Formats: sequence, structure tokens, C-alpha cells
Amino acid sequence: MKRLLLIPLVLCVLMLGVTAAVAGPPEEASGDWTYVPDLGGLTFRTAGNTTFVYGTEVSTFTGTFVGTSDDEFVVVCHQEGPESFMNFVKITIDFTGEVDGRAGDLTMKATGKPDSTTCDPSGAIWSGKWVVLGGTGELADLHGHGAWMGPSFDLDYTGKIHFN
Repeated sequence: MKRLLLIPLVLCVLMLGVTAAVAGPPEEASGDWTYVPDLGGLTFRTAGNTTFVYGTEVSTFTGTFVGTSDDEFVVVCHQEGPESFMNFVKITIDFTGEVDGRAGDLTMKATGKPDSTTCDPSGAIWSGKWVVLGGTGELADLHGHGAWMGPSFDLDYTGKIHFN
């Protein structure tokens, strides 16, 4: 009896032409990421030995990612001792442009830290990670992640991307 029920099920699947979803192979991504923060719009908050700096910036991407973004960030600076600081940044990137020749919008998250020993990260060398969270248009099926590094305001990015 079970075999008799299995035969119609197999026939239905074959007739519908069900196919498995397969992601494309990963491709290398690389390029430049420059940004200009809105220094007049910075907001500062202090809690104990920690300072939070909230702000926005406009970024330009070249290379695999070609376009611009409006970003929101928070830089956190924690004073661990008289001359000892730990800094890091969290960034939400709202990108509009092209990736590997496909157009649309996407959202990325980036985190990182400077080599700075003070709370002034402007002269530091930064390094961190980025990940694509989602997109629209031809970027709706884009997945990617990677690393970024460079002096403040002029970064290089590398990573892997693929489209479903």
C-alpha cells in the first residue's frame, strides 16, 4: 500500500519540474571604500570610563562594489587605564549601486577597531569585518563577507561574494 502512494508522489514531483536551489560559486571581491563623516552631526555620550560617539557618514565604493552609501556608526572608546584605551566601531551601511555589474540597494554591517592608543581614532589604521545582510533589485540574492583595513577615511576591502 505504501508503494502505491509513493508512485503518484514521485510522478507529481517529476511533472512539476522541482529543482534544488543552488548558490553560485563564490567570487573574490575587492576595492576601495572612502568615507566622509558629518562632523557637525556627531553625538557624544559617556557612561563611566566609556565614551560613545554616534554619527553618520557618506561613503563611496569602487572595485567590485561601485556606488555610494549613507552610513550610521557608533565608535566606542573605553579607557582601561591612565594611558590605555580600547576602541571599536559598528557601522550600518545602506549602499546603492552595482556589485559585479548588477544594480540595486543593499544593507551591510561592518565592525572594526583601530590601532589607536587614544580616543582620537582619526590618525589610526583601522581593520575589521563586513557582511551583506540583504538587498533589493538585482542585489536581492547577493551574499558576501570579508575584511577591510586602512587609515581613517580611505579603506581597502576584500572578501567573497556570490549570487543565488
